[in-house]
Amino acid sequence: MTTNQPASSPSGQINGVIDGQRDPHSLRAISPDRVSALSNESATSIDNLAGQRGSLGKSHPNLSWMTAVIPRVFQRPRPSRTSSAFARWKGKQRRPLPKMLSYAITATIAVMSVIFAPVQKAALLMFMSSVLASLLIYYIVQLRSLIPPSDIQKTIVSWGLGDYPTQSVPKLPADFSRDIATIPCHSHNDYWRHVPLYDALAAGCTSVEADVWLMGNDLFVGHSRKSLTKERTLESLYIDPIVSILTIQNTPSQAITENRTSSSSRILPSTTNLNGVFDTSPKTPLTLLIDMKTDGALTLPAVLEHLEPFRSRGWLTHFDGSAVVPGLITVVGTGNTPFDLLVANTTYRDMFYDAPLDELWGDSPTPINDYVNLLIGTKYTAENSYYASVSFQEEIGSLWHGMLTPQQVLKIRGQVKGAEERGLKARYWDTPGWPVGRRDHVWDVLVREGVGSLNVDNLEAAKQRNWGG
Repeated sequence: MTTNQPASSPSGQINGVIDGQRDPHSLRAISPDRVSALSNESATSIDNLAGQRGSLGKSHPNLSWMTAVIPRVFQRPRPSRTSSAFARWKGKQRRPLPKMLSYAITATIAVMSVIFAPVQKAALLMFMSSVLASLLIYYIVQLRSLIPPSDIQKTIVSWGLGDYPTQSVPKLPADFSRDIATIPCHSHNDYWRHVPLYDALAAGCTSVEADVWLMGNDLFVGHSRKSLTKERTLESLYIDPIVSILTIQNTPSQAITENRTSSSSRILPSTTNLNGVFDTSPKTPLTLLIDMKTDGALTLPAVLEHLEPFRSRGWLTHFDGSAVVPGLITVVGTGNTPFDLLVANTTYRDMFYDAPLDELWGDSPTPINDYVNLLIGTKYTAENSYYASVSFQEEIGSLWHGMLTPQQVLKIRGQVKGAEERGLKARYWDTPGWPVGRRDHVWDVLVREGVGSLNVDNLEAAKQRNWGG
């Protein structure tokens, strides 16, 4: 199967009106003028519409009197939904809060001294103390509101990610991941994060997820069609940033290059000595789970084309016809990914399958009603698959009194063993997220039974767990 041919868009395909043609050898993020509409539901994002309304209102001559009478503080534009929380935090940091606090205290003392000069000194001091205490409490609260609420966000701010990253960040610190411990967790619906990809990396997650929709020859990322915007593509959110990160990780330091007498002797990393995303575990690959939402037969060639920046640099885990060769990035297809097309190329493939975990069984003896699934599951091996996943709610069921029953635990154990015997990593999605005690109980059981990757929505909670205990 050819991996570098773009998928053609059918004439009847909805939500894919693209102006112009795509250069198959150019993998740049899509520009706004190349997309005329994404769908009937989302021809443009809500934020873009809001910006258009603001610009029209401002330029209309009949509305000029409104800007004259409305105080300037109420004329500030509201932050867009897609703007990063860290950008707003960074903007607030520029406010001279210590100076504001000193001005407020000085003004309060001056006013109180004038107004209450005839009053007894003790009463005046008591009143002023109460006012000053109230001001101090108020500004302490304001200061605390400007501090990132989690360690993950503090890490993101320290990396200098002040704006919502829809493209690669070339100025990441060279040792940005030096103190991040990797944990076997999967960032579920990663594109919903405050800062996609980077939030997961700051938590130490080794796997991220992107739902992709094929429109023309471009892959847009979102949970549903109505959430798609032209700025959020597989390239801009994941391909380009990962290329930037791994380039930084595998670029010789300035001290090494400056000590060389000629440019021809510059040290370049070999394909067998490459560093991954994490400094603490440079050989741990980053797993990119691509959930194909549109037709798999059409979407798969487009996804393979978009992987060319990884492929050309030798970063992809791949099957060479006889064995699996580890790489810095392992790409896994799920959703509408067609298994038969994925494994059609028997000599080379650099994308793997997300096998159905409910069709695998590894416990002994095998229950009679699982014999059929055991035979079906033999086609999924480490040569063509990486994950083996299933919905927790549909396969394991609900928890009674907040605890898994012994029968449910045995079923988890058998499926995890079935995945392990085939060299796959078991993963349960749609696990309970609330109440917290129920979520933690399920996490504890899954980790104890040896699940390959823990599906996580709350990255901060996963980061704080005792993974080595």
